[in-house]
Amino acid sequence: MKSQNKQTQEKVIYSNIKKHSEEISEKSTSKLGYLILIIMTIFLVIIGETIFADLRRIPERPIHPSYSILQVAHNAVNLNHLNYPHFNKTDKKFGLDIKLNAIKPQVYEIISLNKNVISKRNDIYNLKESINKLSRKYDLSLQEKIAGEVSIMDKKNIKHRITNARKEIKDNKNQIRSLEKQKNIVLAQISDSLKLLEKSYDEAKEYYFNKNAMFKVKVFLLSLLFVLPFFAFSVWLYLKLKRKNSSYTIILTATTTAFSILFLQVICVFLYKILPKVWFGRVFKLILKIPSLHYIIYYGSVILVIGIFGGLVFYIQKRIFNPTKVAIRRLKDKKCPKCSFPIDPNNEFCPECGFKLKEKCNNCGNLKIRYLSYCPSCGKEEINESLH
Repeated sequence: MKSQNKQTQEKVIYSNIKKHSEEISEKSTSKLGYLILIIMTIFLVIIGETIFADLRRIPERPIHPSYSILQVAHNAVNLNHLNYPHFNKTDKKFGLDIKLNAIKPQVYEIISLNKNVISKRNDIYNLKESINKLSRKYDLSLQEKIAGEVSIMDKKNIKHRITNARKEIKDNKNQIRSLEKQKNIVLAQISDSLKLLEKSYDEAKEYYFNKNAMFKVKVFLLSLLFVLPFFAFSVWLYLKLKRKNSSYTIILTATTTAFSILFLQVICVFLYKILPKVWFGRVFKLILKIPSLHYIIYYGSVILVIGIFGGLVFYIQKRIFNPTKVAIRRLKDKKCPKCSFPIDPNNEFCPECGFKLKEKCNNCGNLKIRYLSYCPSCGKEEINESLH
């Protein structure tokens, strides 16, 4: 009878110890179960990404003003090519189509003049290369003459070709100056129109940036509206099952992981793309120019990093190494909760430090292991006491 009671008592003690010792890890599943949960997590993330892509189509995406107009407005003097734009809504809203069409003939005339200038410059380059080659041949014929050898070079012909090439270079330079004068005349004719076009383009670009910022905010809010309820619910349900030490907690671990990834993605996109990082960058650079604030930021950053990461580890360590939890883990290993000395579960005191291992149950009066919630004699639950 005593042997049977002893076995029953040890089973109850082991059951309670096992329950408490699993609080820092999840219930296990089979390898197939892990594989299925990993696949489920991946699919949830993929589906979430697909939904994010659809949500981006809901708000009206603003259209940037045509880049071709920027080329004309800011670089007409050097323009040698132009893909004439198919004017979009933003272009038409600010009258960029009307302003560009009004100077279209002059723009194409400038392009033609610049192409001719480029062609003449290429000709000059080729002629200079030809002169260099002919000069080397002419020098070789002179060396042959000095050496008393029969020259195979036609010196007169070479000299004539060099002279003609230099004349062509001079003519091309004169033509380039003439073309540049024509271009300056055309530019002077449309200078006011170009300034007006540039001003309107800058206004259109500012309008686009403002609309695009609002578009990103709308996409962020829609994405947050989608993912936040799933994330919050999965976290709540995970914590609920974890408190109950449910074997189904691992399922919620997978879903919470998936929605955490999607939620963090939404937040990171907001921090990186939506917040005015240019403004923050300018303020930060300005602060760094002040010596005192310069060091405050650096030292403050060190303290902040230690506070955040050290604080997280401190919280984890505090939970894991809570005196009661440490005592329970030591009891599981058949060690004294206070000094870790190996003990016999039937002993009432630790033979090394004298710590009291058992206490009377408030319900039945029989001895029960300290720190364990249930009495092995009556099965009633009691609140665990702290380690003294």
